[in-house]
Amino acid sequence: MITDINFKKNVGQRFWRHIHKETLIPYRGKTPSRILFLEKLCNDVENMKYVPSSPRGYVVSHKQNLVVRFIPALKREDLCVYFFCLKCLEKEIAKNRVKGTYGGWKLGGKIRKMENLDVVPSFPDYSYNRFAWMQAWTDYQNRAFNLQRNSKYNFFIVYDIANFYDSIRLGRLEILIREVVKRNKTEVVNLLIYFLSNWGKRDLNYNRQNIGLPQDEVGDCSRILANFYMQDYDKTVFSKCKRRSSGYLRFADDQIIASPDEKTAKEIMFLASKELAKIGLNLNANKAKLLKKSEFYDYWSFDIFKLLANKNDRVSIEKAWKLFEQKITRKEQFKPESVLKRILSCNLNKVSLKIRKEILTAVKEKDFITSINEYYLKRIYIFLRSKERILFLKYLNKLSKDVLFNRYHLCVMKFARECSVSKMYLNKLKPNLSKLNDMNQ
Repeated sequence: MITDINFKKNVGQRFWRHIHKETLIPYRGKTPSRILFLEKLCNDVENMKYVPSSPRGYVVSHKQNLVVRFIPALKREDLCVYFFCLKCLEKEIAKNRVKGTYGGWKLGGKIRKMENLDVVPSFPDYSYNRFAWMQAWTDYQNRAFNLQRNSKYNFFIVYDIANFYDSIRLGRLEILIREVVKRNKTEVVNLLIYFLSNWGKRDLNYNRQNIGLPQDEVGDCSRILANFYMQDYDKTVFSKCKRRSSGYLRFADDQIIASPDEKTAKEIMFLASKELAKIGLNLNANKAKLLKKSEFYDYWSFDIFKLLANKNDRVSIEKAWKLFEQKITRKEQFKPESVLKRILSCNLNKVSLKIRKEILTAVKEKDFITSINEYYLKRIYIFLRSKERILFLKYLNKLSKDVLFNRYHLCVMKFARECSVSKMYLNKLKPNLSKLNDMNQ
């Protein structure tokens, strides 16, 4: 099963380009030949010379309330081993077993070239199969809308899992994998568990890792494994919801319970908490929300996203912007960052100059601008005029002094490379990044 032919077949040219193009921490030196690199890597694996390395560095981002997320930038060898293992096993584990749950799409499949991949508000930065991700999220959003329209549901609870990837128990995951994978793939399972148990050993004083998946910077491997880990939980919660005339949806760690009354919703939430605890997971108490039907509609901003379906419709974009402003003024519960990202994905050259200026002013607020990736920085940049672009670059440069998380600096640098921005306007980025001691090793 583990041969250089299989390695070269599963770790293809597309993935090879992807890991070099999408990483925020560029590799040093010349990119090696994929074929020669994989032949050597496979030989090391076969002769038990392969040892997972410490990450090249960490992308550190701000989540909320000063909580940070550390995303490892793995070395080529480890990315290729991880991807190879999941490609070999995805037939057995990359699937959804419960209606209304999402996350189990495969790494490969037909990849379509789309004019705009970022029509999804919470699109992950560097998903490998972006088309599948978009399809799944769109389906999830539509199902959430249908729950809201269903007359029998009056109360909704939206919640997620605290430290989702970091809390996956590797012992339980291994047992689940071995139960569904055929014996002829035992070698691959052994390699996968070996990698998962050792990729972060330097940070654990060289002890074996028993918990946590790497939130790999440029792939979907951990997403597939985490979704697989949740499937028994999904079956149980779906069954409990069905017996109580309620609905259940899950996309990765985001979940929705829809119930006829408040008591039922809270009861299911309590039962779901118990089921999560059985597999070593916990609810994120700070983000759980109980919403009435109208509040759930507002929280998801269904009205705004419907207006933004056509990214070139001037009238609809301007109406959506006015609705956004009203939500802010009324201090409604919703996700303003998701709406702003979706608006940036539209053609702002179609709207009036006044509206465009209002939008571009809003998206340059510090909290938003320091949380977005290089795609949205580019979207802002293209809608600015020459003098405005220079002021924008100087603003990004100035912000770098106060931002403590290296993801901002790395995203701005990637944006600058892709837009051929003069380094003279961003001359403080690298010095400020160096002060954080987070440059690639």
